[in-house]
Amino acid sequence: MRKPEAAKLMNTDPLLAGALRHWGARAVPFYDQAQQGPFLTPVWEEALRLLNQTAALRSVMLLSGDNGVGKSVLAGYWLKQLEPKLYLPLVITQATLSPTGLLAVLLHKLGQRATLHRSANLACLETALRELGRLTPVLLLDEAQQYPPGALEEVRLLLGLNLSTAPTFALVLLGDLYLQDTLRLQHHRALYSRIAVRAQLPSLEPAQIEPYLTHGLRQVGLERPCLSAAALDLLASASAGNPRLLSLLARAAWLAAAASTANTIGPEHVQRALELVPAARDKIS
Repeated sequence: MRKPEAAKLMNTDPLLAGALRHWGARAVPFYDQAQQGPFLTPVWEEALRLLNQTAALRSVMLLSGDNGVGKSVLAGYWLKQLEPKLYLPLVITQATLSPTGLLAVLLHKLGQRATLHRSANLACLETALRELGRLTPVLLLDEAQQYPPGALEEVRLLLGLNLSTAPTFALVLLGDLYLQDTLRLQHHRALYSRIAVRAQLPSLEPAQIEPYLTHGLRQVGLERPCLSAAALDLLASASAGNPRLLSLLARAAWLAAAASTANTIGPEHVQRALELVPAARDKIS
């Protein structure tokens, strides 16, 4: 039986429907890595271990990496693995929030209504967190390098809300490579000093690219070899091991091969993908 998302794609886009039929796939590969199951490298497995430790200790962790290396994919996968009887994920992706806005979003996620008064919001937040009992809130801030200084300072203050003996929640900061340097600045030093562990996600190593692509194809039921050696080399070179770019190119090449009724993805299909994906064209030029 096809997954619901595959059935939806087949009903809305005839080209995607044709590609699924041509390959005999149950879904489009490299479409939703978090849904299909990510490719876990040793670095990712170590990052998962540190994330679990951070949640258990109600600690603070910095997870950084270049654009497209999979920080959000890894975080999303990890949050789904958390035991719901022990942890409550609170994910905030609006990186331009003011301190007041951040408090309001937190209250909303906890099922509370914010007011116009900070003192009332803090009291409400304190009550809501206390009512969680042994359930540990896990606050994850995506694109943390874009948060205004006041918002990050508000988060730092909330860690010690009501001067509790243990941190109020676990905190994970996701951001680009320069996030650590940003946090080193004087107005972030109080938060920076609380970071217990840091993990940095790199691009894929050359030897990991073929297993990564094979994993993505197997996630949608394609067990047979689908990539020619020349296509694999071209994908590796064009992506430089960046997982997001590699996935975009591989998916476009997969669709191009289906459109030409080819049973193997060849370099000509990767060339077509290179023409379609802007980030790849930028690298070439």
